[in-house]
Amino acid sequence: MQDKPSATELLEAIQDFLMKEVLPEFRDKDLLAYKTLVSWNMLGVISREIRSGEESLDKELSRLSSLLGKKSEFPKTWNEKKNLTSSWNEELRDIVRKEKKSLEDTEYWKHIKESVIEKVEIVNPRFTTES
Repeated sequence: MQDKPSATELLEAIQDFLMKEVLPEFRDKDLLAYKTLVSWNMLGVISREIRSGEESLDKELSRLSSLLGKKSEFPKTWNEKKNLTSSWNEELRDIVRKEKKSLEDTEYWKHIKESVIEKVEIVNPRFTTES
């Protein structure tokens, strides 16, 4: 029995089509070539978010739960996790502002740095914090 292609496999097939079939047709049309490359990149972001987005979200929820002293049982669906993460990040933002957290409050800044790195790695897979 043959399974249907996954969402990431479909996105990667569209990316391949854009690069191999569509882009060469626009070699004299800069704007269309640019828009094709932007579309190819956006499909890559979506594919990477599907592959690792929920894992990153779970890590972020876990860190926020620890920082904010929240329950450790998280919602099941991606949308519910996303909403909870957003809500807890707003709560964290308010704490940082109200209590004027500084770089000496390392647990807060460590969470923020890790969250930003995880998000940037999805958007730009070549991103690295290594020197």
